[in-house]
Amino acid sequence: MSYGGVFAGLLEQYGQTVEVCRGEEAVGIACRAFVQPVLEKREQMVPTPLGQVRQDRWLYLGDPAVPLELAEDGYIRWQGREYEVLSAQPVYLGGAVQHWWGLLRQREAELV
Repeated sequence: MSYGGVFAGLLEQYGQTVEVCRGEEAVGIACRAFVQPVLEKREQMVPTPLGQVRQDRWLYLGDPAVPLELAEDGYIRWQGREYEVLSAQPVYLGGAVQHWWGLLRQREAELV
């Protein structure tokens, strides 16, 4: 079995359903992905004029058929929350995209 087949099987069995939305679309393209918090030894705090704010980041490993470039001016919807894409790259194996890697953070409007 190829790496792509193994990853596709893992996505199908263990992945979570996400929506990749362009711009401000209300409904995006549904696909499977792994979304997990980025674990760091230091707290993910950012100073602002009003004090420190948590700036948690999330790792995205997703379906090669749904490029994260689609969400460049949009967002990812996962578990009822919206996340902006900070960085995204296709991961290649043997000349073909095997999955998309992304770094996400919760959208400002969603932070409460």
